[in-house]
Amino acid sequence: MSKPFIVAKTTEISHADWLNARRKGVGGSDAAAVCGLSRYSSALDVWLQKTGRKPATPDNEAMQWGRLLEPIVRAEFSHRTSLTVKECPYILQSRENPFMIANVDGIVVEKDGTKCVLEIKTTNSFTTAKDTEDGLPVEWFCQVQHYMAVTGLPKAYVVVLIGGNKLQWQIVERDEETIQTIVALERHFWNEYVLKDVPPPVDANSGDALVLLYPTSTESSVVLPAEADELVAQYLEIKKAEDELKTAKATCENQLKALLKDAESGIAPNGYTVSWKSYSQSRLDSTKLKAAHADIATQFTTTVTGRKFSVSASKASKKK
Repeated sequence: MSKPFIVAKTTEISHADWLNARRKGVGGSDAAAVCGLSRYSSALDVWLQKTGRKPATPDNEAMQWGRLLEPIVRAEFSHRTSLTVKECPYILQSRENPFMIANVDGIVVEKDGTKCVLEIKTTNSFTTAKDTEDGLPVEWFCQVQHYMAVTGLPKAYVVVLIGGNKLQWQIVERDEETIQTIVALERHFWNEYVLKDVPPPVDANSGDALVLLYPTSTESSVVLPAEADELVAQYLEIKKAEDELKTAKATCENQLKALLKDAESGIAPNGYTVSWKSYSQSRLDSTKLKAAHADIATQFTTTVTGRKFSVSASKASKKK
């Protein structure tokens, strides 16, 4: 595999230019969403970003601290492992698959001269085992496999600073089968949706993206395609099952409360602890505030807009 192109040097461009460059291809942080594996984002969300329909999200405080701590983590990792770690202040682009770009946190040089991807994370804690792939959150695993696809490097070091006081790392080997799948899915996403300016199919994580794409409704009604019948049937069946599960859950909860009586907690024979603790909470009574001080209430009242989703039977179908 040939070396990637250098699109830009990040230290020589503005943040706005950096964000614009990221729109020119699928990045490592986009990989899991494009592949339908992210727990937090969707292909539609990535599509909105790449087509300029979604403004760049400003860094929150956690992201700002992550950027500030990155050189410190890089230096400490190098110190603890005695490995050479180099900065990589470039946006890279795959020669074989130009729709793939990468902005890696560094390059690790092993004792035998082997170069590897460095990915740095700062987090509060690791996710549970059921959310991981190869011992990593699936989003991180897809990200480093994407980076290895772009760079051609054989492995990656994922270095994590946990809670600001615990540093650990893991080596992720290049997985050709996974890379081939990621490349194929990203190619399809880029060619069929981004270049053609057609939104990709939605999934469970597409709610926020749909609100951004269609923020307000018009006073109109449309005839939905035939597939809507099956979707409505599935939705109603799932909703019924959900309601039944909620009822069953509430019944179990109340039966356990009845067993606890006045006790704050109890231990079941299987070792689980069941608790029903007292608490107090102060809440603002908006009704009384409006009645006593309507002018003050108005000053601190905000209007929230949105769209409410529902499925209901038509009058004609109800008569059947």
